Amino acid sequence: MMQSLRVKLALSHALPFLLLMPILTLYLFYSLEDFFNQNLLQQLTYQARLVQNRAQQNPTLIESQPAAENLLSEISPLTDARVVLLSRDTTILASTRSEDAERIGTRYTDDAIQRALGGETAQGIGPGFTTDVAYVVLPLRSHGVTTGVLRLSYEVDDVRAQFAQLRWTVLLGVILTALGGLGLGLGLATTITRPLRRLGTSARQIAAGDYRERVPIRSQDEVGQLAQNFNQMAARLEEAEQIRTRQLAAIVHELTRPLAGMRAALETLREYPNVNVETRDEFLDGLTDELARLERLLSTLRGVAKGALRPMQLNCSAVSLERVIRASIAHFKPIAANSGITLNVELPTRLPSIRADEDRLIQVMMNLIDNALKFTPHGSSISVSVGAHTDHLWVRVADTGAGIATEEMEHLFQQFYRGAESRPPEKRGMGLGLAICREIIMAHGGEIQVDSEVGQGTQFTFTLPK
Repeated sequence: MMQSLRVKLALSHALPFLLLMPILTLYLFYSLEDFFNQNLLQQLTYQARLVQNRAQQNPTLIESQPAAENLLSEISPLTDARVVLLSRDTTILASTRSEDAERIGTRYTDDAIQRALGGETAQGIGPGFTTDVAYVVLPLRSHGVTTGVLRLSYEVDDVRAQFAQLRWTVLLGVILTALGGLGLGLGLATTITRPLRRLGTSARQIAAGDYRERVPIRSQDEVGQLAQNFNQMAARLEEAEQIRTRQLAAIVHELTRPLAGMRAALETLREYPNVNVETRDEFLDGLTDELARLERLLSTLRGVAKGALRPMQLNCSAVSLERVIRASIAHFKPIAANSGITLNVELPTRLPSIRADEDRLIQVMMNLIDNALKFTPHGSSISVSVGAHTDHLWVRVADTGAGIATEEMEHLFQQFYRGAESRPPEKRGMGLGLAICREIIMAHGGEIQVDSEVGQGTQFTFTLPK
């Protein structure tokens, strides 16, 4: 139970109150009791002074019991205190209480009376005739000589009973207040721990793979900020998972291209077993190149599976662009022939070698040609042309297909853009090919652009530095 954060927070709210309130209550209670006692003694002292002055005006009353009784009978209606007159030898001469009649003529002495006989004023709370009292004892003097003692007292049992009742009332109030404070603390703690429990539940769901889980934000305090940060973390995890999925999809996308070419080449060899040696060797060389490309793609796939896909890295060397173009065209010849599409190549007489990653350039060419085949109707043609400028080479892949709408042009190179919804599903693809092409060309320091007109066809052009 004590391990619950809710209980700990509640106790943190209630404990200071539970500890300080009783101490403060006792201090105030005893301060009040002391104040009452001191006030009572002051009143008794004031009354005692008045009686003392009256008694000292008639010194003979200390020597005459009737005179003493007459004086106290006059004073009795004016005070609730018990007034007792004693002679110098501590004999009780008179009292304002009728129950003291049996004590008249007897001696009564205590420390306070002895001090008064010595000329001092004594006051305090202590034992009286029958119970504890607040008392004031004054000496009575005549011509500078102490002739008797005046004692005023007030029983404090009733006062103590009232204070005891007050003490229990205050204690009950403290207990009820403490319980109320504890309940309030539990309520406040619940408002903190409830969203924390919700956070824990969401964290377990995210740990189970549900990255769409979010925590509702119901406040703007620290807990609300924690929920907001948690949601941001969850969103980033979801985004990271989406990127990971997209990367895997990109690999799958790239795997389908060489497999399709290999299938077409094998089907051609199987259908025409007597094909000439030169064509057969060309197909076999293409199959060998595609198998090597598949091995590299699988290596990349292992990196993605480990969550360690690195930014694109190029393996550059001296590359013949003509060889890249012809290898890419040779790959798609069987597919184009089966689709009734003509592949045309326009190459200048001499092309300089460039420093580039041959596999990556073939990947670009295969993406562009594959897209052109996808959108070029039966009986049409696709042309691949190459040209040179002062500081760069350019390569263009043009088709005579359906073309691309103007509103789509700005999205073509965005990752996972699959084209307009009006396109047939089989022609929408995964939206990765052109994004990959742009990344490869930009990594080489070149640029890629597209020009298209609906109903007339599309041409993609990329440049490479010499």
